[in-house]
Amino acid sequence: MSDLDSFDVFPLLPAELRLQIWRHTCHQRVVEVVYDCDNDRCTSSTAPPAILHACRESRFEALRIYRRSFGTRSHEPRTYFCPDLDTLYLPRPPFMGYDDACRLFTELVQGTDDTVNLAIDYVRPSIRRPWETYNKYVLMQSFPKVKEVDLVLSTGESAEGEDDHEHEHQHEHEHEHEHEDIGLVDPTGDLMALCRLLSDVKESFFHEAGSDYMISDTKEEFYEQPILPPLVLKSKVVSSH
Repeated sequence: MSDLDSFDVFPLLPAELRLQIWRHTCHQRVVEVVYDCDNDRCTSSTAPPAILHACRESRFEALRIYRRSFGTRSHEPRTYFCPDLDTLYLPRPPFMGYDDACRLFTELVQGTDDTVNLAIDYVRPSIRRPWETYNKYVLMQSFPKVKEVDLVLSTGESAEGEDDHEHEHQHEHEHEHEHEDIGLVDPTGDLMALCRLLSDVKESFFHEAGSDYMISDTKEEFYEQPILPPLVLKSKVVSSH
């Protein structure tokens, strides 16, 4: 073929082969979802899968894989999502952090039970609100099928952290583009520093989400440690769509 950007005989392929090719175009995505508590709706800056817009045949096949998700009591679902392929990314709100609305996400937002891949932001202790660690713990526990949670470092953030002002400034401008492609990759930098960071995160969950119990008959105290899913550090890479 002289033109590698076109494949004119594609419509002549058997239907079964064409559908198989369309299915192979469906790849893993990171789908950012933000719950707007003032308007009781979810928004997303993640572009819909391209397969939905290629042609009628591709759209028909895509709708067998992706479904409109994350509706609320007052708004219909509008974000295309495949629980088996996609990662649901719930970024940290810039002002109140992971507040009560974030903790209650699965109660306020419909169709979250099948989510397998979850990502939430890592929050540095210097900017973390007092309620955030507990709320994040409850949020993680509210997804019954999630087996692993990605803790997302901001773009350009290292294990040693970044300037607080830069961190807040970035969150203010992350949603300027109508659509974004978000990637989650293994973080770079000092391996020991990354290990310490992850250890500190787990320790904060144990401290904030653990519970003390007193058995009245024996006057014995027991401490129940929270059960955490596996936590994995990831770096966020954002590009305009």
